Parts: sequence; C-alpha cells; structure tokens
Amino acid sequence: MVGGFSLHPAFRGTFWTVGYLPNILQQAATNIILAVGITFVILAGGIDLSVGSVLALCGVALGLTVTVGPPPFLALLMVFPLGVLAGCMVLRGAQGRLPDRAVLPAAGVTALVVTGIGGLLLLRGMAGGVRLEGALLAALAVGLACGLLNGLVTSLGRVPSFVVTLGMLTAARGLTVYATEGNSVSGLPPRLSGLGEGGVLVLIALVVVIGGSILQQRTRAGRYIGAIGANEEATLLTGVNVPVYKTLAYALSGLAAAIAAIVLTAKFQVADTGAGAGAELNAIAAVVIGGTSLSGGRGSVVGSLVGALTIAVLNAGLVLVGVQDTLQGVIIGAVIVLAVMVDQIRRPGGGAH
Repeated sequence: MVGGFSLHPAFRGTFWTVGYLPNILQQAATNIILAVGITFVILAGGIDLSVGSVLALCGVALGLTVTVGPPPFLALLMVFPLGVLAGCMVLRGAQGRLPDRAVLPAAGVTALVVTGIGGLLLLRGMAGGVRLEGALLAALAVGLACGLLNGLVTSLGRVPSFVVTLGMLTAARGLTVYATEGNSVSGLPPRLSGLGEGGVLVLIALVVVIGGSILQQRTRAGRYIGAIGANEEATLLTGVNVPVYKTLAYALSGLAAAIAAIVLTAKFQVADTGAGAGAELNAIAAVVIGGTSLSGGRGSVVGSLVGALTIAVLNAGLVLVGVQDTLQGVIIGAVIVLAVMVDQIRRPGGGAH
C-alpha cells in the first residue's frame, strides 16, 4: 500500500519525511490499543461493539475522579472487579462444601456485597477528587468492569456477544452523558498531557502490543482463548474452564479500552462525552485486515498492529493524493470487505462456497 501511494508525487513529498512518519504512529496509537483488546475477543469467537462507548466512560471516570470525585455508579463499577474476584474465591472454596445449586448464588451474593460495601467506601474516600495516579487506576478499573460484565453475561448468561456488547455500547454511552449532564470534563492536571503525545504515546501502544502478543503466544490463557474460538465444545471436553477464559477475553478488551481512554484524554486534555464514537468499527477493521478470522481461533496481536497501521496509512494516503472525503469511507470499506473475502478463501473449503 505504501509502495502504491508512493507513485504519487504528493504522497512522496510528504509521507517520507522525518516529521510525518512518527505522526502516523501517533495517529494510529489509540486504534492499535483497542485492536489488541478486540483481538482476544474475536479469537474466542465473539465480537465487542462496546469499546468506543467504554472508552468514553473511562475517560469521564478519569476526569471526574481527578477533579470532583466519581458519582456513585462509577464508584461501584470501580470496585466491581474486586467483587468478582471475591465471588470467584467463594466459588472455588465452596465447591464440595455446598450443594451444587447453592455454589453459584453464594458467589454472586458475595460479589454483590463486596461491590456494594467497597463502592460506598471508595465514594467517600474519593469525594472532592484524588491525585492523578488514583484517577488513572480508577479509569482502568471501570474499563475492566465493563469488560467483565460483557464476558459474564456472554459466558454465563449464554447471550450472543453481539447483543451483549451492543447493549453495553448504548448503556455506557448513556452513563457517560448522565455522569456529566452532557458536558465534557476539563481542568485536568497538566502533567496528564505527557501520556498522550510524542514518544510516550507510541511507547504505551507498543507496550500494549508486546504484552498482548506475549499473553497470546506464550501463556496458557492465550492458547485457551484461541482454542475456544476454534472449537468451543472440544475445548470444554478437554477440561478447560471455558466461561473463565471467555470472560477473560472480554475483560482484556475492556482494559484496552481504558488504556485508550487515558491516552486520548491526555492528548486533548479533556474528557469528552463524545469520544470514541465509531472507534469500535475501526478497531474491528484493523483486526480483520490484520488476518484474524471473524470465525475465531486464528489470528495474532502483531497482525492487528499491522492492520491498524494499514488503516492509518490508507487514511493518510487518501488525503495526501487528494481523494474526496466522501469517497474515503467507500475505499476503506472496500478494503475491509476484501480482507474478509481473502480470509474466507484461505479457510479450508472456503473456495467451495
């Protein structure tokens, strides 16, 4: 793609300069981070349409927590991952001691109690705002909580991921507007801006890619997530706890959305309620162009990095060669469809359909 665009003199004169190439990486950073998280969901045979709205909610959580303190529902979301952890510990310890039908309710009650009590304590402790470090952790906790909710409803409730994450897309966006009454949050600490520009921004994106790649290729969890997408029933029969690892995939996607929210909020020094609109489509497109199969079970984090950079180069190239704005979306859409067609042809027996 770069070679093709380089045939145009306007592209050559701008793209191949010392200042422009780093700019491409910075423009693609948010999409790269989101794509890494969604890669795990698609590898597990699911889809996550909510990352754009979760990104906006995490950004608002960061802004409110560092300035005036979070509203009650955000405090509860921040503690929810801890509640889930407490419920898992009860679930593990109660097996064999309680009747099977009572184990899951006991774990659920424990998670709710811990979340409720922890949320009230956190709400009181964060009243009036906290230091930036605490607000960053709060944003990460909110993203993780949204991912856990998606994963739990999908795996335990057996609701299709498309429906669950579509609901989260609407709910998270609504909560974002409700928390701020439709206003963006400003007055953020100046030192936050360092996370959203220059080499630090690129470094954060690359650390996310490296961490995601190691998790996918070098850990048992990563291999199990891919196995679930390839054949969930066979993976279950081998003794793998499918709900746990499927939930983990969505939790990673939520966590990636929170990291993307931090760098995006830092870049503009404002927590915008409209942030992340349409970001889920760009991230999914990056994952698909990077070679991850929408059917699950095949793909890589590094491929998603290549896909995100491809989209960034495509956007930049279309602008530099003078393609009209109204046609750029058509071309990018055609590239996405072509990538899916190639994936179908590469699949065993795909050419026969």
